[in-house]
Amino acid sequence: MNKEVVSLSVVYKNLFGRIKELIVNPKKEWELIFAERKSTNDVLAQFTLPLLGLYTTIVFVGYLFSHQELNFEAALKEAVFTFSSHFFGLYVCYYLLVKVLNAFKLGVDKTIIFQLAAYSSGVVYITGSLTAMVSETIVIGSIINFYLVYLLWLAFGVITQVAKEQRVWVTVMSGIMLLVTPMLIYRLFVYISNLTL
Repeated sequence: MNKEVVSLSVVYKNLFGRIKELIVNPKKEWELIFAERKSTNDVLAQFTLPLLGLYTTIVFVGYLFSHQELNFEAALKEAVFTFSSHFFGLYVCYYLLVKVLNAFKLGVDKTIIFQLAAYSSGVVYITGSLTAMVSETIVIGSIINFYLVYLLWLAFGVITQVAKEQRVWVTVMSGIMLLVTPMLIYRLFVYISNLTL
């Protein structure tokens, strides 16, 4: 099976096009996303890793230049913690979402659950990039992160027909997981690194 090689510029063009559509016309974009039936690897290669790589680079550069002395080691550590916490956080959230949706007996395919977690998490990567560039925007970025909950609400309306009350619970639980899990993993990394000093 031959995979066509795609240039980095095309990857980022498609990525930013998808982000724009998730902001401008999210319900229609979710329908397109779920119709594509992309594998986990395709979602990672075409959306999550390029966006997370951009976020990590911005964190590294932002940390490097926002401190008085250029501390390369501290900036690199911050970038590694950021990437790792969000990457592992995505998989932890995916696992938890599978459990939650099975508990609610929604019968959603695992590929779709991964798409749901990955594309929704894009909001966090974008706001994280914004706050890494301009630290004064942290409050605005934190508020914008809640757009993720709205995206989840729309996505659950597309993938399954459930009662409104059940949809509310699934959306809230999923939103909390996607927002809090990477933050907890990041704190764990910081705690472990402080123990080893």
